Amino acid sequence: MNFVANTLPPRLQSGFTLIELSLVVLLSAFLITGMVQIVSAASGSFRLQDNQSEVMENGRYAIATMSKSIRRAGFSPEPWNPAFTRDGLMPGTVDRISSRSDRLILRSWSDTNCYDHQNPVRDENGRPAFHIRESLFDLNSVGDLAHTCRYGPDDAELITQINHNGFVRNAESFQALYGEDTTADGLVDRWVKGSEWAAADQVLAVRIGLLLKSSDPVVEKTTQSFGVLDHTHQSRADGRLRHLFVFTSVIRSNQR
Repeated sequence: MNFVANTLPPRLQSGFTLIELSLVVLLSAFLITGMVQIVSAASGSFRLQDNQSEVMENGRYAIATMSKSIRRAGFSPEPWNPAFTRDGLMPGTVDRISSRSDRLILRSWSDTNCYDHQNPVRDENGRPAFHIRESLFDLNSVGDLAHTCRYGPDDAELITQINHNGFVRNAESFQALYGEDTTADGLVDRWVKGSEWAAADQVLAVRIGLLLKSSDPVVEKTTQSFGVLDHTHQSRADGRLRHLFVFTSVIRSNQR
């Protein structure tokens, strides 16, 4: 009987040595650690971008919403008709209702309600009737930029349709200044705090400072100081991304 000789080298016949197995395990550990770091970095980058997008989108929405109310403040469909008073900035507009927030209250005549739906009440021509629409902006207790809106034919019949609802999350500071024309030349002569103007109809513009933060901790945990118009805000070291939005809107009905 013939036997075939085993021609494999002794090293291959004996399998891996302990040293070789240790090297394989060590190399695998290095590879796994590297992959975990890459995945972690990619995840962190995605969270940062996602939170940046959130803050910027919230800021754009806040600017669009408040600018719309500021521009139409004091609007009257018939300026010659005393039945349509030209109230714009309301007396409840004040500075520092809390350590983080001013309060802005605006009023205009509108044929659409707080939800921008046409008024079901019709005038003598069959068109939607103009009623008073009043909007209040400030920060609520949970840190949202909040909106209250009332609508009705007169002061006695104003109905609250939106009751202090937060429409922009994670707001840390809301401040407002008012551009007053004291010389009747159509130009802003000074910027004053809420209710410090000589007459509401002399206020030509409103400047808003709004500090927003991200939902997640995505940056280094350090305190920051922000100048929000006339107010200095000190943020917490919580790792939240923060962005300050400052914008100015004119009150069209007070333009000369």
